[in-house]
Order: sequence, then structure tokens, then C-alpha cells
Amino acid sequence: MYVKVIDAVTISASGSYTGPGISIPSEHSSFSLYWNVSGNGECKFEYHASPDGEHFVLDDSDAIASAQTKTSGPGSDGIDMINFAPWPCDALSIKCTETGESDSVTVTAILCTT
Repeated sequence: MYVKVIDAVTISASGSYTGPGISIPSEHSSFSLYWNVSGNGECKFEYHASPDGEHFVLDDSDAIASAQTKTSGPGSDGIDMINFAPWPCDALSIKCTETGESDSVTVTAILCTT
């Protein structure tokens, strides 16, 4: 399953954006997040998990990825992907926070599950 969870959203300095809740098929156990970051800011990605698809809890103990910029990633172009292991849940939403505190970022992110 591939779902665009953040679609070219500009996040201002110190701001955040949380995408919609995405229902996760019960047989899916592998999770990846792909992203493209542009702009002069820096951001981190986290997730909210929901046991029932209605009530979401932020897992703030460990970010999916942090310190992402327009020059991050293997090609130094702001494009990267990482596997992560969320809590067991019925649904997820992805949160992106601008952490550089002085500039904005524009983000596109795709959640991949199998």
C-alpha cells in the first residue's frame, strides 16, 4: 500500500502538519516513509497511532527521522526513505514538524506498507 500522506505542504518556522489518519490492513507489518523536503528549514517526522481509527496518540519517544533538510538523503537532494516500526494499530497519521525555527520547509511524504 502506498499513500501520499503529505502533499507539497509548506510548514512555517516552528510549525507542524499532521496528515489524515490512514487505515492499516491488519496483515501489514512492514512500514516505510518516503519524503521529499525543500526550502531552507529543517524538519522531523513522527507518527500518531490509533487502536480504533478515531483516537490517535503521538509516539513522541522516537522520531521516524529528524534533522531532514533540502540537502539530506543519499543524493543530498532532500529525498530519502526509512523503515520504521510503529506500535500495533488500526490506523496511522504522519506528523512533520519544522525544527529549524527560522525557515519553512515544503514536504511531500508517502507511507508505504506491506
